[in-house]
Amino acid sequence: MFAKKCLALSVLATLPCASFATGVELDKLLVTATLASQKSEEAPAFATVITSDDIKKSAVSSLSDLMRETVGVNNNADSSGRDEIQIRGLDGAYTVILVNGKRVSSSSAFAKGSDTDLNSVPLNAIERVEIIRGPMSALYGADAIGGVVNIITKQPLDDQWQRSVNAQVRMIESGDEGTQYRLGASAQGPLADNLKVSVSAEAQQQDPWYLNAEDDVSQREERKVQNLNSTLAWQATAEQSVDFDFGYNHDKRPYQAYSAGAYREQEITRIDLGATYKGAWDWGNTTAFIKQENSDVSDYNSRYPTPDHDNLEQRNTYAKAYADAALGAHSVLAGVDYKLEKVTDPYFLENGSDSTDQYGVFVQDGIALSDAVNLTLSGRMDDHEIYGSNFSPKAYLVVDAGDGLTIKGGVSQAFKAPSIAQSNSSYSQVSCGGSCFLTGNSDLEAETSTSYELGFELRKASYDVSAAIFKNDIDNMITRTVDRSTDPISVQWVNVNKAMTQGFELSTSMDLTEDLMVSANYTFLDTESEDDSGNVTELTGRAKHQAMIGFDHQTTDRLATFLNVNFISGMKGTDDNNDIKTLSSYYRADVGVIADITDDLVIRAGIKNLNDVRLDEEDSDFTTFELGRSYYVSADLSF
Repeated sequence: MFAKKCLALSVLATLPCASFATGVELDKLLVTATLASQKSEEAPAFATVITSDDIKKSAVSSLSDLMRETVGVNNNADSSGRDEIQIRGLDGAYTVILVNGKRVSSSSAFAKGSDTDLNSVPLNAIERVEIIRGPMSALYGADAIGGVVNIITKQPLDDQWQRSVNAQVRMIESGDEGTQYRLGASAQGPLADNLKVSVSAEAQQQDPWYLNAEDDVSQREERKVQNLNSTLAWQATAEQSVDFDFGYNHDKRPYQAYSAGAYREQEITRIDLGATYKGAWDWGNTTAFIKQENSDVSDYNSRYPTPDHDNLEQRNTYAKAYADAALGAHSVLAGVDYKLEKVTDPYFLENGSDSTDQYGVFVQDGIALSDAVNLTLSGRMDDHEIYGSNFSPKAYLVVDAGDGLTIKGGVSQAFKAPSIAQSNSSYSQVSCGGSCFLTGNSDLEAETSTSYELGFELRKASYDVSAAIFKNDIDNMITRTVDRSTDPISVQWVNVNKAMTQGFELSTSMDLTEDLMVSANYTFLDTESEDDSGNVTELTGRAKHQAMIGFDHQTTDRLATFLNVNFISGMKGTDDNNDIKTLSSYYRADVGVIADITDDLVIRAGIKNLNDVRLDEEDSDFTTFELGRSYYVSADLSF
């Protein structure tokens, strides 16, 4: 049963698992890059796929914990341990999070944001995660400057049920407390000939983790989470289907100190409702969906003039419809979408609430110039309620050079409007560790970007290699400005004149022997920010060098072992005088074993951060952290 698995956390950043045990390369498919299922080598994008096996293999604290080990991606967790994914040096605000192609975006309802969007889907519900690196605004609209993360859940089979339960515990040796528990269950199968259901649920308990036993403020906050993801699939006819989605996310951060003398308690309850229609016709295919996110938030913060903030709400509505057809050498896709976001906050919003809506029209044409050359042209026209119209085009060329070599490259433009929290001048959020308020700015302009990438993918029976260079030029990038000369400190959202991230990505996987595979990736990143006065600085919180190497050994028929080593270097931070400095380099190692006890029971155990690297000991100016050395054990039972 236990065939050797590829490690998508290090495997050629483009692709789901191949069967390394047999040396047979399977077709690898992506749906996110073009809104249609397509072989990854033909897709107009560089991408990573994380599989359900990769998630099970290691005791991750979150999906972000695994994603950061893929090429071009980093998890820049904040001082409370809240995850924030960076793609090619761009913050999480520049990445669109999708679940089965539908937006998830209620994190802004939490003061100072949150990681609830990435962590709202039960891990045992996930079939795979497709990470598109680079702009996708032409298809997905605003916010997709950095890329797209599409979480694709397990779908039920037509003729049998699949059921599983899993449990996990992780205990941290270094520091004090920090134990994490996770319990989950899932089931997928047919209810009738034309009716199927998929349900997954999980509960998590994360105890606070303190760097030292005598500390009052934890390095990672306490957290309690319950998630539910479900789909009822109705096959109305052979050509037409309707899916009904229901999701539930309850995320509570209990009363605790988050800074010296500052306390908070936050809770979000989110209910997602959605319906999707798909039709197959003689001329092509159609898809349409509508989704409603309803989030209720409670936010207590001792730094507020009125600490207890209840009755906070965020209501998001998303709708999308598109059709695709093959017309000779052209594969044409066209559609429309709509986004409405409404935030209710009677404490900071002048009128108690604010909303924005945005319409989009998009077209994509995949042109087969020859048997080996494909050109994809796409464009999107956005009409934003406040920031007007904007056109985002994309041109991408894919060349099959033969013998497993594919050459890719393209140019994309993207558009990103400020969020309500950024653009509403009456809106404030506690910041600076509780010592200031971050206020909105009604004079903000929308951000625009132009991005370039060029690279290749080489695939052979026993190895894969992928490499790409990229550059993102952003105009009117939105960032915080801090004025420490005032009391209290004045902090506001502002546009900087220009910002740039550029770099190089390399990843590979190789069978060294029949039972041993090595995988590695490396990302080089260079950044630059220029204000209106022409002052040029580097962007902080980004690693210049990020590398990973992993070894996967099939020790026996039922036992596998692995070792992963991650290296971070050239991270930029600021000292007490707010001057930019280079922080210390460090590495982190993880080891583990996976045992098939029976055909239905799998036990996993291991040590994360084997070398017990502590960033507080490496350099006090790190704003992110690494969990200390920890031990985990998990079990999965299928029936």
